[in-house]
Amino acid sequence: MKPHDRKKTGVIFDIERFATKDGPGIRTVIFLKGCHLRCQWCQNPESQLLNVEVMYDAKKCAACGRCVETCPNGAIRTDSYFGLLTDSEICGGCGLCTEACYYDARKLVGTNYKISSLMVEILKDKSFYKNSGGGVTFSGGEPLLQSDFLMAVCQACGEEQIHRAVETCGHVPWNVFAKLISELDLIFFDLKHIDPDLHKRYTGVTNELILDNLKKLSSVFSPLIVRIPVIPGFNDALETQKGIFGFLKNELERVTAVELLPFHRLGSSKYKGLGRVYPMEDVVSLKKENLKHLEKLGRDMGIPVRVGAI
Repeated sequence: MKPHDRKKTGVIFDIERFATKDGPGIRTVIFLKGCHLRCQWCQNPESQLLNVEVMYDAKKCAACGRCVETCPNGAIRTDSYFGLLTDSEICGGCGLCTEACYYDARKLVGTNYKISSLMVEILKDKSFYKNSGGGVTFSGGEPLLQSDFLMAVCQACGEEQIHRAVETCGHVPWNVFAKLISELDLIFFDLKHIDPDLHKRYTGVTNELILDNLKKLSSVFSPLIVRIPVIPGFNDALETQKGIFGFLKNELERVTAVELLPFHRLGSSKYKGLGRVYPMEDVVSLKKENLKHLEKLGRDMGIPVRVGAI
């Protein structure tokens, strides 16, 4: 790796250690900020914007007003529903309001990491990767939006012989994939729907670029695991999944596995903390057993499908 590459920085909003559902073995999952999609069910809404944000917990807040007085940009205002809300378009991400809060009701979401400092975190568990066949998984958000940073850290992991996986929604130019795939050992590719209009209605973008990238990727890269988030009212119908499975079978050259991921509401509280309304507020979470008929459908069609991430 060129020495200057280690100076690259990326915006990360979480690091999960000892993960077991995002690739083989014991893994460290690095969550990068920024995403072109606005999926209505997104479990990490704090991942969507690239810039640093403030997450607010109204239950902890004493409404003392210290955060308002401290903010140099006047970004904090009182909202009758959300509480002392921070306007992300005005907020400079300085963190002064979080430091001023006596009650731990505010926290910064997003930290700038240099390659060297991130590698310190990754290497803490290198022995666990080696003993379990694990490694590092880059998720988000859409990690490929920070492709230069991602390339540099993947190269650094490769030098340490650490297995590298990435989870992507696929909504980036193909040349980004072409540049990165030589530094990856596994790709998880999210596929949400094959109907472009429904895809845009529920995610904010159409799916032509996503489907085209998936077809190209299947011809040049393996192992490739397709992940389908199953969302009530969006893509949980039998005919919809049959269409998705048909696309996988007829349009792709090779797929290692397909994972059906049941919808859950675990991220719902984050929306209020960011001053956003959760679009899926009234939708009931699914359980693995709710998807067994879709698993059977896929297997009957010759698709290597399973319920849940393994």
